[in-house]
Amino acid sequence: MSLQGGSLVYINEHMSSLGAEILVSVLSLTAITVMLYASRLRVSTQRVTILLIFVTLTGLYKYDHGERFEQHGFYNLLVFLAIYIPLNLVLGVLYVLWRKVDRFPAYFAVVVLVGGIYVSVSLVHYRKVFDQGLRGSFDYSLDECTWSGRNIPFVDILPAGTQNFWAGSMHCKSEPQRIDVNIDKNGVLTVHCETPGSNVLIDILPETREWPLRDKDIWSTCNHMVIERTQHLEYYNDIPFVLNDTTQTVVVRCGSSSTLVSRVAPPVSKLPVYTPPQDSDTRTPNTTSIRVSPDILHSNRKSPNVIYLMLDAVSRRQFHRQLPRSAHILRTLHQPDVSQITELFRYHSVGFSTNNNTKAMFLGDIYPKKRNTLPIWAYFRDRGYITARVEAGCGDWAKDCNGHNYQQQDFAVSKRSLDYELTAPFCLPEVFPDVGNPFGNFKGPFSIIARCLFGRYLHDWVFDYLYKLRRELRPQPAMPQKARKHRPYMITVALMEGHEGTGEVLRTLDDALAAFIKDMRDSGELDDTVLIIGGDHGLHMGLNFAYTQNGRIEHQNPFFAMSVPEWLHQYAGDYQANNNQEQAHPLALNEQRLTTPFELHHTFRVLAEWPEFSSDSWKRSLFYAQKRGRTCDEAGIGAGFCMCKTN
Repeated sequence: MSLQGGSLVYINEHMSSLGAEILVSVLSLTAITVMLYASRLRVSTQRVTILLIFVTLTGLYKYDHGERFEQHGFYNLLVFLAIYIPLNLVLGVLYVLWRKVDRFPAYFAVVVLVGGIYVSVSLVHYRKVFDQGLRGSFDYSLDECTWSGRNIPFVDILPAGTQNFWAGSMHCKSEPQRIDVNIDKNGVLTVHCETPGSNVLIDILPETREWPLRDKDIWSTCNHMVIERTQHLEYYNDIPFVLNDTTQTVVVRCGSSSTLVSRVAPPVSKLPVYTPPQDSDTRTPNTTSIRVSPDILHSNRKSPNVIYLMLDAVSRRQFHRQLPRSAHILRTLHQPDVSQITELFRYHSVGFSTNNNTKAMFLGDIYPKKRNTLPIWAYFRDRGYITARVEAGCGDWAKDCNGHNYQQQDFAVSKRSLDYELTAPFCLPEVFPDVGNPFGNFKGPFSIIARCLFGRYLHDWVFDYLYKLRRELRPQPAMPQKARKHRPYMITVALMEGHEGTGEVLRTLDDALAAFIKDMRDSGELDDTVLIIGGDHGLHMGLNFAYTQNGRIEHQNPFFAMSVPEWLHQYAGDYQANNNQEQAHPLALNEQRLTTPFELHHTFRVLAEWPEFSSDSWKRSLFYAQKRGRTCDEAGIGAGFCMCKTN
């Protein structure tokens, strides 16, 4: 019965029963195991019983060994074993101690008593920790919704690595790097290989930006297309190796060593002038618009840069639990006269998985009524922004989450909406298997082990490219004054470390993410850049989600933090004060109010249109105080997903 699936709505509504069925299965097999060893059955009977158990488990595995929500047999088997094996090991140890140690029941009672006190005290502590944030905490004194049910964070008492220690090291296996590679400003690739007698091979990865939707399906075609369209060439020291103007990534192989090299191509100076097609131009006139008033101090008429890092399947508490260094650095983004940091405590997802939640933030609608709806980055590009997107899971958001909305599958949405796209490196067979199921528990973008490529974490390659992109897009001090033309940029990045059942892989992201945030702070970029880091939803798999109310609350409470330049923060406060709204700052008020990805969408729209924007978008954005005591129904959250309820 626990193999039932096929519908995310069904799974969400029946998670308790599915989890209970697995637990009953564990207890049943445990009872049989105890019976086999405790009773005086004949050896032949024991062997037949063990054989029947093996045949039954094998049959169930053959019936459904899927590793996705729609067919989740192998995932269920892992959950089954994650409970069964530790339980029976404990029972075995207790049995041996009972046989070998005098007065064992008394000792056992003392251990249980002390352990119970420790667990109880720890749970009280972590229940308070659950409410704490970057610069404040969840406020229960307000007339706002609160999380439903008994929120007991059992998962917090588990030591780090408990849920996947058996899966191996969370560090990437170091690979010998005997290659020195450089790409100069003219696109000339220079390689020095330290392995004598080895040929140097160059894999030129294809640019996916201009591909039509049909070629970018993460479930069937995208990784195969990357492999098919990769050019394999040999490098010769005496012949200049010049890259095409649009080539951004190459893999260099020499003997047993391989490495990835990325660059931003074409350079900003060579980007063609972009004019939106007339039939899809999003720059529709606003009859009710707001223009930044010259009477309000600290306002800035230059369009702010926007960087959005989406951490797939990361709840608010999971961020603080597994990314403590990043959380610490985020706190330091509160810099008077430079930037202000906001964390939303009641930020609530509007669906089960990535699909509905990202459609809310990128389209502003879960079920778009119009065909060929463009993602929010097209909205920015139409207004003069340079737009870039990094997909670290070998997918394309427009195809994966909104592909059915497009009438023609030969439509290249990325070509229409992006200037830069980086996807191909994350489709390589080393990280995204091209044979069998690429979405396994031990391979692919959803695996429970560290995601590595050529001896480094996958996200390290992401941040390498992001660093180069920021340097390319920002005017540098050494540039001549005439060349320092302000062209705002909008970058979105999808990071997948949180999307796996144990919740442990996310820890591998902490150092790199903390270093990125620190670099943003120290570079001074936050003076003109809105930095948003947030999840689409919390973890929707694993023991905590299946068996505790805490897990289900975390599922509906993704992390969200936004750093806003001081001048924009000041404008939001002054606008509210000048329009006789609540006197507290709207971002401070929204920290404790029920908010969703819909407000994020309208925040994006305000930023894209700055300094003249729709009054409707402003009032539906995070820059405007949302309604006090807001309900799930008012926020657009379905009753089946609502976890924050008003009294």
